[in-house]
Amino acid sequence: MAVPLRSRAPKKQSISTGRKSQRTPKLSVVAPRRRRWPAIFVGIAIFVVIGGMLGAAVFHTQLAQRQLEIDGLERSVDEARERFGALRRDRAVLRSPERIADEATRLGMVRGTTNEFVSIDPDALARQIAAGGVVSGDVVRVLDDADPLDQFRDVKAVSAGQP
Repeated sequence: MAVPLRSRAPKKQSISTGRKSQRTPKLSVVAPRRRRWPAIFVGIAIFVVIGGMLGAAVFHTQLAQRQLEIDGLERSVDEARERFGALRRDRAVLRSPERIADEATRLGMVRGTTNEFVSIDPDALARQIAAGGVVSGDVVRVLDDADPLDQFRDVKAVSAGQP
């Protein structure tokens, strides 16, 4: 037969002391909980510092790229200014009266003997304009040599931007 190792009956308490002790010892299973907020604060601070450093690196990269673009634009402006200066010098040479007189002589032209101006009848001018049609509002406009850029604008306005 099998004999149980434990008995099922409740144990009897010994009544040797007669009374329970009033003092129970303090039991401590785990250490008291430490506060976690300093660790969380340090983690957030590190995250903010790393984010700030990455932001500064991105900002510096963007700044360097923009500076390269600005340098390229400044180079192209300098080249355009040099080209404009060269074109102005060429224009001055081509418009010089000596060169025009030499070129006219080479082409077989001679100086006129008279310096009379022909006056045109306003009715004849009106008929000619009506027959040919008006190209612009200022038909009898005289170019003024005040500013070369104004002449350039006038030429571009007439040619509609074509070279």
